[in-house]
Formats: sequence, structure tokens, C-alpha cells
Amino acid sequence: NVTGLAIIDISDPANPGAPSYTATGGWANEIDINGSHAYVGNGTPDGLAIIDISNPASPGTPVKQNTNGYGYGVSVVGNYAYIADGNSGLAIIDITDPTNLVGPGGGGTPVYEPTNGTAYGIDVVGSYAYVADGPAGLAIINISDPTDPGTPVYRDTNGNAREVKINGSHAYIADGNVTGLAIIDISDPANP
Repeated sequence: NVTGLAIIDISDPANPGAPSYTATGGWANEIDINGSHAYVGNGTPDGLAIIDISNPASPGTPVKQNTNGYGYGVSVVGNYAYIADGNSGLAIIDITDPTNLVGPGGGGTPVYEPTNGTAYGIDVVGSYAYVADGPAGLAIINISDPTDPGTPVYRDTNGNAREVKINGSHAYIADGNVTGLAIIDISDPANP
């Protein structure tokens, strides 16, 4: 929401602490944590917001990267943040230095791989980004070279794919209010 990031101390789950907040200036949709930073899918125009959370009681000022679409989902692996970027598809941002964001190709511009639907959710496992692509279902993109992602391979679902999580050789997709859960065998990512 408009508030952005909220951090709550849950060391005593029966009595959680008061939240500390950091405004992201966008609509905080999803979060991934990597080390001492929180990575927020932050809507538009700032598709990604990165916040130093080394002191959870006083999080840092967000560092933002504009994307062409609408930052919904985010998955951080290694030196890259992978953004489900709405109508832009997949956006890839080099986060080697979280205080100085650059696209994998350099120059501060994200690398994009368009998808047929609307990229809402993402999970990255190994050399593949799995994108919940709205009406297009599941899009699987080879990201072994983040500067030149592969052409998406699709498996349609009966609904509107909003989120995806990978567990072993299966993709579990939140597929909207009619279909519910869709499960896809991805043991061969080129032929789901």
C-alpha cells in the first residue's frame, strides 16, 4: 500500500512488536529478502525499491529503479533482481551494488523479456524464471545469461495466473477465482 515496507519484531510471536515503516513512494506489492536488504516490487514508475534493513528498527531510505511496466513480483537470486513487471513481462536488474542499480547490460537500464500476458508473480530457480503471466498462464524463461534472456515457453492455465512458487519439479500457480490452484510439471522446462 502507500505506506510501503513494514517491519515487525516477531521474536515473541504471541506479542509482536510495533511496526517500523519505510515509505517506498509506490504500491508495495511483494517482497524478497537477500542479506541485509529488502527488495520490493513497487508498482510504477519505480518497479523496484531496495531498502537496507540491517537495522530493522530504523530501515534505510529506499533506492529505486524505474521499470517500463508495473513492478508486481520480485525474486532475488545472486546479483540479480527479477521483476514480474506487468505488461513489460520480465525485468532484470543488476543488484551487485544495491546503492547503485544498473541493468545487466550496464547503463542503468533493466533488461526486459516481454511476455504474452501480464506478469504478476515470479519465482526463480536455477537457470529459469517462472512467471505467473495472467491470462497467458505460466511463462518459463531461460535466464542463464541475464543480459540475454531466452524466449518464453508457455503453458496456458484455465484462469488468470497471479502467483507462482516452485517446489521440486512442479510449479504451483494461484490461478484466479475460478480455477484456484494449478499444478504444472516442469521437470522439462522447455516442455512443461
